[in-house]
Amino acid sequence: MSGKIISWDCTECKRYVQIPAADQQELICPHCRKLAGKTKLLSEIFQSCPLCQCRQFYQEKNFPQRVGCLIMLVGIVLVPFTYGLSLPVFALIDWLIFRRIPNMAVCYRCGAEFHGFEIPVTFKSFLHPIGMKYDKYRNPS
Repeated sequence: MSGKIISWDCTECKRYVQIPAADQQELICPHCRKLAGKTKLLSEIFQSCPLCQCRQFYQEKNFPQRVGCLIMLVGIVLVPFTYGLSLPVFALIDWLIFRRIPNMAVCYRCGAEFHGFEIPVTFKSFLHPIGMKYDKYRNPS
């Protein structure tokens, strides 16, 4: 998928959903057909989350952490054979890949991800005090 994509974990079937974003679009899980929300204008997508109406978002790299960890793990495994030189080399490879990956916006409350959107400069990286405020919504007990 390319372009603007909205993704979330469906609250009904618990599956990860990715759909191309469009104006005035109903966000329906393709697996269980549950209506999750509705977009208004994509140019105003960050006024409030189309799934939960939260107004707080953060930005993060659209980069799977497992890939970064795997790169570093290979570098660590090779340490005895490379006399430690593999660590800076693999760290540099990881850093170069990480720099080329675009950012995505994430809703603090429901965790919806917004890929391919122009992210406002006011969005910061994840802030734990704000994240803790929304933990009760994301991890209900």
